[in-house]
Amino acid sequence: MGVTFFLYLLAPRVAHRVVGYLEEEAVISYTQYHEKIDAGTVKNVPTPEIAKKYWNLPDDARLRDVVIVIREDEAGHRDKNHDFANKIATSAHP
Repeated sequence: MGVTFFLYLLAPRVAHRVVGYLEEEAVISYTQYHEKIDAGTVKNVPTPEIAKKYWNLPDDARLRDVVIVIREDEAGHRDKNHDFANKIATSAHP
């Protein structure tokens, strides 16, 4: 956490870009996980109650549903961080 804090302090554009790339890796990982579930390599088990409540999923949600919403969330974080980096680079960020 200390390194990230100082990176945001000293080079916020770089920090947002790094986080954006890390989030992109998360999207790739969840996509691969999703593909394994669809291929039957990973069992599509029922979703735990805590995940259903947190992600507001239906009672019959499965692992595949959780992976999809998490991947979408990570993609949103990726896009937001790259957007912040772009705005900083163009001086459009406050």
